[in-house]
Amino acid sequence: MRHAITLTLLSLCAFSGKSFAADAADTPANGDSFTAGLGLAYVPEYAGANKRRVLPLPILERTYSNGVFLSAQRGIGYQAKVGGFTLSAALGYDGGRDDHKKGYFSGSDALRGMGDIDGSAQAVLSAGYQLGSVGLTFTTRQNIGHRAYGASYALGMSTALYTDSTDQIGFGASAVYADNKRMQTYFGVTATQSARSGYREYKASGGFEHVSAGVHWNHVLDANWSVRSAVGVDRLTGDAADSPLTRRKTTPMLMTALIYRF
Repeated sequence: MRHAITLTLLSLCAFSGKSFAADAADTPANGDSFTAGLGLAYVPEYAGANKRRVLPLPILERTYSNGVFLSAQRGIGYQAKVGGFTLSAALGYDGGRDDHKKGYFSGSDALRGMGDIDGSAQAVLSAGYQLGSVGLTFTTRQNIGHRAYGASYALGMSTALYTDSTDQIGFGASAVYADNKRMQTYFGVTATQSARSGYREYKASGGFEHVSAGVHWNHVLDANWSVRSAVGVDRLTGDAADSPLTRRKTTPMLMTALIYRF
């Protein structure tokens, strides 16, 4: 889940391909590119937590002219343009959730007794379409390492608000639907978990898990370097919002990163 929160934050920076064509123009003529960066993200300890932490945000992606990509965020996969659509399939990973604090970077004592949710490999399928200045996306994440963890389905959009030679400002929003298995895994409380944690027993059913919206800003320093930042808000909905594990339904999200691309 901590990986999912990071992906939600990064999705706020998913600039529209047409509106931010200048970014694409920096890609070498052969279609190969390499992006590396390091930033900071301000996120909750887990989805629904009332405590937050600042985490390092490594960004690393290698793309090839044949459509293959290797990415710390998107996984290992293949992307292609089919008609007006951009389609991709990848093998990704979700970091799971620890039921108690393990150092500064992982876990939350608010979940003590709930048991760990192991990390899991995921099949990630995405489709994108550019509608004028608005970029639309659909992404599904299917757990294949632990099928009992279920799947999620996300709809997203992004559009430009302002652009010039060095600065691009845009708006992004997304809504994520979780099936019964995923919702119960992350927001449900079984009888055993209730006895160990003290939370009341709770059965979470599938539905919209959360919605997010935010503003992103990309500032170009030179031909290779840029600074990318985003500020947004995430709101848990449905059974996720009503879960006894949820102590805060609405939470702010912040990130900034220094990016190098060639």
